[in-house]
Amino acid sequence: MTTLPLRVVPRRFNFGRSGRIVERNLLVYRHLWGVLISGFFEPVFYLFSITVGFGALVGDITMPNGQVVSYAAFAAPALLAASAMNGPVFESFGIFFKLKYMRTYEGILATPLTPRDIAIGEITWSQMRGALYATAFVVVMWAM
Repeated sequence: MTTLPLRVVPRRFNFGRSGRIVERNLLVYRHLWGVLISGFFEPVFYLFSITVGFGALVGDITMPNGQVVSYAAFAAPALLAASAMNGPVFESFGIFFKLKYMRTYEGILATPLTPRDIAIGEITWSQMRGALYATAFVVVMWAM
């Protein structure tokens, strides 16, 4: 005779404990706000240089449907994608540093948090950082 598992519906993610990882990163970056600002300004400088410098040399672009757009408006979505990816990619290097050299996760695993909580918390933090960069870039793009 076979028995069925008690839980048929998968368990929902519990963001309660993984939220502590996000909170920890927020507390750390409270003192390292320059890192967050620098990640935002890099694509903004690219957009500014394309608008002022390279855009003046290229001029307007004619789209396949006949619509004419400036080169800055043509290149801005690609820079937005780069800005949105900048935060998570940069944070992935930080995860390696925390794992290999600082041994932060060894200390965290001494608490009731599980590796799954750490992974969900770090991924959430990385995505929040990417969303912050993308939102700030959209605001600058809208202002230009």
